[in-house]
Amino acid sequence: MPRLKNRLHERFAWLVAEGLDRTAAYRKLCPHATAATQIGYQVYSRPEVKDRIAEIQAEVHSRAVMAIDQKRDILRQMVEGILPTKVVKKADGKVEATFDRLAALTVDAKLAGEFAEDQRRPEGSDVKLTFEVYHRNAIAPKAWLEAELVVPEPVDAPVDSVPALDYSNLDNADLSKPGLDEVIKTTQTEVL
Repeated sequence: MPRLKNRLHERFAWLVAEGLDRTAAYRKLCPHATAATQIGYQVYSRPEVKDRIAEIQAEVHSRAVMAIDQKRDILRQMVEGILPTKVVKKADGKVEATFDRLAALTVDAKLAGEFAEDQRRPEGSDVKLTFEVYHRNAIAPKAWLEAELVVPEPVDAPVDSVPALDYSNLDNADLSKPGLDEVIKTTQTEVL
């Protein structure tokens, strides 16, 4: 299907195919519109716009190197220590495999949208912190100086609660799978 003749409809189709909802897509194109929800629904309801959105999404999915579930599966194996996150072939013929489980876990959390940096607190949050600080030359209240420190008692964790890491199978690790760097690059290029 060729590009839509109406440039607004074409750009709207691209924005919806990229993941914006109808209202947000129309607001991005026409920020001055007063009824963006209704107009976005009307544009989305047009058959040629729906067909164009489906075509764009199919094209984007066909270009993807790996499906999202395949990427998440590889990251799961990296977190579990089955696959290395990085493989370096040295000049002397040796292969050095790196198992950076934390980096794989971070990439998986970002891919799932669970990463803390991606989650912003809403404006007007009612959480407030108040600190009373006495300056270096001022004397703190007597109650502060004579306060008893309460330290919790350490608790012994059961030995079997934390699994022991077994690196005995590193010699048999599958080095043909893509590393963490390749997964990050393909994810970043698909977002663009």
